[in-house]
Amino acid sequence: MRPSDRSPASRLRDLLAASLGAALCGCAAPGRECAPPLLAVLSAFPAELSPLLERAAVEETQTLGDRVFRTGRLAGVPVVLALTGIGMGPAASTTRTLLERFPVRGIVFSGVAGSRLRIGDVAVPAAWTDEDGTTRSVHGQWLELAERVAVGGRVALDRCTLVPDAESEPELCLEHEPVVAVGGVGRSRDPYGVAPFPCQPEGGDVFGCDVGAPGATPAWMKGGVEVDETSEPEEPELREPGGPVVGDMETAAVAREAAARGVPLIAFRAASDGKGDPLELRRPFAQFFIYYRLAGRNAAAATVSFLEELAAASSCGS
Repeated sequence: MRPSDRSPASRLRDLLAASLGAALCGCAAPGRECAPPLLAVLSAFPAELSPLLERAAVEETQTLGDRVFRTGRLAGVPVVLALTGIGMGPAASTTRTLLERFPVRGIVFSGVAGSRLRIGDVAVPAAWTDEDGTTRSVHGQWLELAERVAVGGRVALDRCTLVPDAESEPELCLEHEPVVAVGGVGRSRDPYGVAPFPCQPEGGDVFGCDVGAPGATPAWMKGGVEVDETSEPEEPELREPGGPVVGDMETAAVAREAAARGVPLIAFRAASDGKGDPLELRRPFAQFFIYYRLAGRNAAAATVSFLEELAAASSCGS
């Protein structure tokens, strides 16, 4: 069939497809070949990224500086997966490298956080507040897709976890069924300031530089299961009415870099510290070191479900 024999509707569809392809290629760095657009799926530390890599089909691995970037597919979506590192500084610099070197059409962050929600619940804030007070909204249509994920318990979320170094009763189960909660504002801040929090080659699944890093639980973590009734809860603003729904150390920095380049973002942050702790732990970081693996798995499960919704929407602009 000659081009002139095709219907106006067919020619219009081809024109739109060509225009979309040109726009996507225009996002690539000058002088580079046009590559298919990717969704960036980011986490801060290895235990957050590990459950995502278990579900991903990795096709290529690149090391840029001290960061490892893996491209492939996750839930049928072309992705690049990477660790930002812990803290606002590493998160910002890794995001800049990512956006300079890969044809990224959007960013999804999957990780854990302190929260006013219950432990294991997955928060999907509608906006993120930076350390300077700037608040940036997440992608509106993506938030609508996250609301579909949250409806009717469609995501299978864990409520049990193994207690690190426990001598008895190694499995601990929450008394509630975790849920996905969409809305509210997230807050990011970094107590380390301009001094970045460095990863450690043998730092294990929290402090390690990549998934699979060797390392044992540090001795100071092992005392975290003790109940200290005199300690104040971490991040008291998360307990105050009207405060942020979650608090972390990276997402707002990623949102800042994404917004500067017009790249949409959404974040799934599961509570590793929050309400509903059957152990009633109060010491700083005590809840985190018991529940971070459970929370990381739940954030990953919600992220994968979101990607499935995104793929079903069949629109790069969704």
